[in-house]
Amino acid sequence: MSLTLSSAHVHTTFCDGKTPAPDMAKAAFEKGFVSLGFSSHAPQQFDLSYCMQPEKEPAYKAQIRALKAEYAGRMNIYLGTERDYYACISPDDYDYYIASVHYLKWEDGFVAIDGHADQFLSYVNEHCGGSGLVLAERYFSLLRDYVANQKPDIIGHFDLVRINNSRLHLYDEASAAYRRLALDALRPMADTGALLEVNTGGMARGYLPTPYPDAFLLKEWKAWGGEVTVTSDCHDMRLLDACYDDAEELLRSLGYDHAVRLGKTEKWERFALNA
Repeated sequence: MSLTLSSAHVHTTFCDGKTPAPDMAKAAFEKGFVSLGFSSHAPQQFDLSYCMQPEKEPAYKAQIRALKAEYAGRMNIYLGTERDYYACISPDDYDYYIASVHYLKWEDGFVAIDGHADQFLSYVNEHCGGSGLVLAERYFSLLRDYVANQKPDIIGHFDLVRINNSRLHLYDEASAAYRRLALDALRPMADTGALLEVNTGGMARGYLPTPYPDAFLLKEWKAWGGEVTVTSDCHDMRLLDACYDDAEELLRSLGYDHAVRLGKTEKWERFALNA
């Protein structure tokens, strides 16, 4: 069993998840979780099949708060949201929020960073001169500025561009040019105090062999004094803690002796990775 026993990144049928919130909470409790944070995609004004509908936000808040009361004293439940750069609500009424970038905008609309590969490739060819590095720079710059300006609780799947690069091979992820782009974007984020999530969602769904972010980024994050939290980005309760052992082993190999999770007595608590 993994040591994390929590996830701050969980999606339910309030957005694009497959599992209702009560069932997700029950699965977490049965796994021995000390805490669980729900993080439905915040409402936005496009791609409505992906996010929580604005009219459902009150019901979402009410249900998660009811679950918090139901599990009080047994497992801590937190009301969170994953707020994309282009979301249209404030995160102020939530216990925490995850800042993420899922889209790039151009004059005719949006392209999803983790969406259909053919649409992604068309965007790169038509708006980035065919250069995957230009695309990566735009993505990282947007996420860097979002985190630096808003100072969220958690930085969501930092190098999400890896998912379509694994399909299209638009640039070499081991190249100095790509790594410099990524590191230059990540460095200012360390000064915000935000947690960098080690997200196993791409592994659990078979898209990637390792978590977000890549090991070279986690290594530097530690050197800068940054803290990490292991999350599953779960959309299906069967994958609630999928690949956690792999993520924890990766962190230990990079010299991490602890990570941070949603807590039992306070919102964020450290736990040992070498117990």
